[in-house]
This record gives sequence, C-alpha cells and structure tokens, in this order.
Amino acid sequence: MSIRSIATTTLLLTQVLHAQYGSFDAGAVKAAKATRTVVVLDAGDSPYNRTMIESVKSNWKFTSDPEFMTVAELAAQPISPDRTYLLKTRKTDPVKFEATFLTLVKGWKPKKGETLEQTGNAFTSIPSEHELAFIQMDPKAIDEQGLAQLLDVYLKHLQNYLSLVEGGKITDKTTADRTYASRNRSVRETELWLAKEHLDKSLPDAAAVKEFYTAPSQVMALSQLATALEKASKGITISDVVLTGDNKNKHCFKRVFNVGTGELMYLRDDASIFGKKEGFLDEDLKTIERAR
Repeated sequence: MSIRSIATTTLLLTQVLHAQYGSFDAGAVKAAKATRTVVVLDAGDSPYNRTMIESVKSNWKFTSDPEFMTVAELAAQPISPDRTYLLKTRKTDPVKFEATFLTLVKGWKPKKGETLEQTGNAFTSIPSEHELAFIQMDPKAIDEQGLAQLLDVYLKHLQNYLSLVEGGKITDKTTADRTYASRNRSVRETELWLAKEHLDKSLPDAAAVKEFYTAPSQVMALSQLATALEKASKGITISDVVLTGDNKNKHCFKRVFNVGTGELMYLRDDASIFGKKEGFLDEDLKTIERAR
C-alpha cells in the first residue's frame, strides 16, 4: 500500500468510525426526554443482558420507566415514534470492516414494508439521522473479559453527552472535541488505572508509563479494571481501548473515562498499521500530562 493510500484510508476511518458522538440538535434531545426508552437485550442470556438490566435500573435518568425486550422481539414489531431505543448498532466503514456501538435511537414512523436488520445482536439498518448518542464498544470485553460493568460508564457517558447537547455546550463535532479536550487536565486530579493490555508495546510496564506521566497512576491486568468499575469512584479514571479491523486496516480507538461520572476525559484515534500504535502511546500520556 502506498503512503497516499494509507493516508486516504486513515482519513476515511476518522470520518466514518467516530467512536462517540450523536445528534447535535438540542430540540431533538429535549423531545426524546418525553419518550419511554426501550432497552434492547441480546437473544438468550449473556453478561451484557444481566448487567444492562441492573445498570439501566441504577443509572438511567434520561427518561423514566424504561422497558426491556430482546433483539428478536424488536425485530418482530414496528419501530414506534413515541419511543427511544437503547440498543447495539453495527456500522461498516468504506474499507469494509465493522464496529459495534451502544446507541440511543429516537423512534420514527416506519415506511410500509420497512424492517430492522440485525446481526450478532446488533442492528445494521438504523438511519443515522435517528441516532441521539452513541459510544463505540467491544462486545468481547463485555461478555468474555469480565468488563460488563463498563456499561455503567457508557450509560453515564451517553447521558452526559445528551445533557451537553441539550444545554447548548455541544453543537457540532468541534465543540464536542473541545469539551473532551478541556477535561484532559482533570485526569491528573484522579488516579489513572491503565490496563496493561491497553498499552502499546512501546510502553511495556508501569516504569515506562511513569517516564511520561507523573500524576497518580497504576498499570494492571485488564481483569483488574473490574475492581475500579465496582468502586464507581469519581477519583478514578480508567483506560478503554477498542481495536477494529486487522492487519493493514487496523485502527485503535483510545478513551479515558471517569468511573464515577462516566465523563469522557480523553480520546484519540490512531491507525494501527502493520502492528504499530495498538494502544496508549507516550504521546497520549504526554498530552494528558501537559494539558492546561
């Protein structure tokens, strides 16, 4: 692949596979608050289902009295314009690999014969204009790596995003990015918990991290992040990494979240071409260290 082709691929990725945003329409957000939210669960039993039910009951404040149904139940009935839907979506970018998102969708009046398509418990045919807020997620981390309680953080993040849109603080991608960047410095006021699996191979251990980041931090196994999630402390921030694609098309989405508030404190996307930049880099730590 030529340098020009790599640059073009990277541009397409960053244009389409944004890891978190949604609607910038304050009116749409305000209108959605008056609806009832349908929480769409996986087919069958799963850590995602069990945790989502409990997390919604504990953390979902955007609308009242949510109801629950499975992907099969939703696929068998029409979308309703007086409902919002909290569900998993699956999007494909121009170079034909996919990413999964937890998405809040405003219902609409479907056209005659219109059906919802879904694969692997995620819907693939949701029109983007009905998306109110979304956050990229790794279903394997939720169901297979013991990080189901990340859903607590994601739900809080979605609601924080919606409140910023409704309040006029986020009106486009630029103001959203500016908001997240303004939070970088606040990471240093917390203890940053970094999963070893979320670090690029150029940062092999805690000693390497401390070369570039002097504020309180810990490096631990990914499985130990569950302890931070259980604490739900505003004094702890955690790393979160989602890798998409493979080989020459791999891309790395990096985030730092406040565990207690769910606020997104840092984000960066990197093309991970030929095995490079597959996690947090010294550049990420320096950005947080130097933020003012």
